[in-house]
Amino acid sequence: MDIYIWILIAIVFIFLELITNTFFLVWFGIGAFVSALLNYLGFDIYIQFAAFLIVSLVLILSTRKFAVRITKEPTKKATSERLIGMYATVVKKLYDDKAIVEVKGEKWSAIIPEDIEVGEIVRISSIDSIILVTEKIDKGD
Repeated sequence: MDIYIWILIAIVFIFLELITNTFFLVWFGIGAFVSALLNYLGFDIYIQFAAFLIVSLVLILSTRKFAVRITKEPTKKATSERLIGMYATVVKKLYDDKAIVEVKGEKWSAIIPEDIEVGEIVRISSIDSIILVTEKIDKGD
């Protein structure tokens, strides 16, 4: 196999890594660069292919924990998701079940039970897009 093919394979893997950001494909790119070097030094195609597989596999296995740590989902919830379960005060009733509520000093659009009036406290039960969905508080809460 020609050295340019290995270099092209390496570039493709590194380009795909930049697009996907998985911290996985880059190791195949490095393996292809090692194979390109072996090709330049005159090694047999079987040695080049074996080096490609071995180098890629060793790099993947040796950096697995690190890759998982840096690519995992963030543990912090979005601001709106953190509000679920909190209490809000109805500051303005708009119409029917729509209102403006205040939570921790911030005003949010909300869907409230129809029998709730301004000044009453409701619990945030879920979120629909950017609108808080609330429920009436039981007397025991």
